[in-house]
Amino acid sequence: MANEYLLQAIEECGARKFDNQAQERRRMAHAVSLAPQIEVLDTKRREDILSGLKAAIQGIKPEGIAKSTKQINEQIKTLLQENNLPEDYLDPIFQCAICQDSGYVGEVEKTLCACVTKRYHELLSGEFDTPHSPSFERFDLKVFLEVALDDQGTTQRMLMSVLKQHCERFADAVPEGRLNLLLFGPSGLGKTYLLKCVAKRVRERGIHTLTLNANALLNHIRQAYFARDEEVDEPYYSVPLLLIDDLGTEPLWENITLEQLFALLEHRIQNRLQTVISTNLPLEQLKERYTRRIYSRLLDQNQSLVLQFMGQDVRLTPRQN
Repeated sequence: MANEYLLQAIEECGARKFDNQAQERRRMAHAVSLAPQIEVLDTKRREDILSGLKAAIQGIKPEGIAKSTKQINEQIKTLLQENNLPEDYLDPIFQCAICQDSGYVGEVEKTLCACVTKRYHELLSGEFDTPHSPSFERFDLKVFLEVALDDQGTTQRMLMSVLKQHCERFADAVPEGRLNLLLFGPSGLGKTYLLKCVAKRVRERGIHTLTLNANALLNHIRQAYFARDEEVDEPYYSVPLLLIDDLGTEPLWENITLEQLFALLEHRIQNRLQTVISTNLPLEQLKERYTRRIYSRLLDQNQSLVLQFMGQDVRLTPRQN
């Protein structure tokens, strides 16, 4: 499935380029209908450039091509302005300025452009940024109760304010700071929302993220494990920030789940790639389910920030003012 999403992202990029070229042709036809001389000038410009390339291939230094092309461009701009069209009306159209919608960057060794990778991760996670996506700015403390959680009078709302601040600091420090962020506590306390807030803040800074629930992640890992001779893309090993939601809901399948999860975490730690994990499991159950090796990686005080969520399920309590 991961490879299918990657192919889809590449195909979407190619389709976008095709649509843009069609729009360029429509604009040229419209401009020529207003000023027929533009077509003559554009043909001359293309012929000059082609002649220059042929000469260069033959080892002959083309003379005057740059000057001629500049003069033609100025004449076309003038004609566009005279017909109330923008100067850049006939410029190439593309959504990505880096790859110009080719999907690839680099001269000798081509690599996927960031625009394709971003779209691939969106398809893989099934999450797309919208104005209503979870964000720290939209985080509403009023949904949490003002009822004391301990003898010191700490309320759920006060606790969530502190946890939000910790998550913001973690997000703002990526790719530096702690390698792991573990959010644990019962369901309905805001763990997934804050996890997605972290992802959005990091993406806003131009850093790639990948968010997967634990079941989807392990399904991808199993697919790669059984592919054997087939090459299956495994972006969760290389993405700068991986976010795993609901760890503990995935089925444990023989030794594959534990071994592959450990290998993934170990690889990311060794390569200083950051990981955020949310789980409904208390720490003792987390250690029991995933063995001491994985547990120690998640709770290493030198590498991990561990945040405990407490209180009442906000989905079952009335909104507070």
